[in-house]
Amino acid sequence: MKYLIILLGLAIFAGTAIANDVDPKPSIAKNLLPNGDFNEGEITPHHWQTIDGLSTFWVDDPDPKRGKVLKFDTDVQQAQAYVWWKNISEGTSPLGAPKKLPTVEPKYDTLAGLDGVWFWSDAIPVEKGAEYWLTLDAKGAGMLVWLVGYPEKPDCSFAADEGAVRESITKQNGTGPPNVRNRQLFVHKYVWKGQLAVQPSAEWKTFSRREKPFAPTKNTPNVKYVRVLLYPFWPPGEYFVDNVRLTRHSSATE
Repeated sequence: MKYLIILLGLAIFAGTAIANDVDPKPSIAKNLLPNGDFNEGEITPHHWQTIDGLSTFWVDDPDPKRGKVLKFDTDVQQAQAYVWWKNISEGTSPLGAPKKLPTVEPKYDTLAGLDGVWFWSDAIPVEKGAEYWLTLDAKGAGMLVWLVGYPEKPDCSFAADEGAVRESITKQNGTGPPNVRNRQLFVHKYVWKGQLAVQPSAEWKTFSRREKPFAPTKNTPNVKYVRVLLYPFWPPGEYFVDNVRLTRHSSATE
C-alpha cells in the first residue's frame, strides 16, 4: 500500500481535509462555474479540460432527466495513460483512445494507486474577501475535490497543472533540461488549495462543505482565479460526477 499512502500524503499536505456532508438543500444561487452540469459540448464538455477516452469519459446517464455526466475509471495502467496523455496534450481526439490494457492485483501500478485521475475546470474569477460554497452530485467510491487558487489567470491546457505528467511528456519528447539533483523541474503556479472529501455512495447524492465555506483570499489575498479539480483515485474502479456548482456565500464579509 506504499503508493496509496504516498498519494494520500501528497493530497492532504496542501490543504486542510474537511469531511463532506450530504447536502439536503442544494443552493439555488447563481453557479459561477460554467457548464457544471456537463450538458454542453460536442466530443468533450465545454469549459472543462478535454476527456481522454481512457480514464475520463463524457457519457449519458441512464436517467434521461440527468443528461450528460462525467465518468472516471481509475483502474488503468499508469504507463498506458502517460503515453496516451502525451497524444491528448498534442491535440489527438479522445475518440481515438486505445483499448484499456488489463490490470493485475494488487494494482499499485494503476492510476488508482499512483496519480489518481484528475479533471480540471477552466479558470473562474473570484472576489477578494468573498467566500464560496462548492457542491456536486457523485456516486461510486469516495473522492477528493479541490478548489485551487491562482494569482494570475492560469494555463488551462490539458495536464498544465500535472507536474509528473508534464515531466513524462518532456522525457517522451526528448526535450527540456537535464534532471539535476535537487532541481525542481516543474513549478506549480497555484498559491492556495481547499479540499472537499466526498464519501462513497452507490447512488447519486449531493455533497457539500456546508460547515466551512471556501475562502480563497482570506490568507492568500493575491488569489484572483480558482479552478475546480475532481480527483478520484483509490480503490480502482468507476466513479461518476454531475452538477458541480460554485456559488458565492451570501453572508461573506467584504
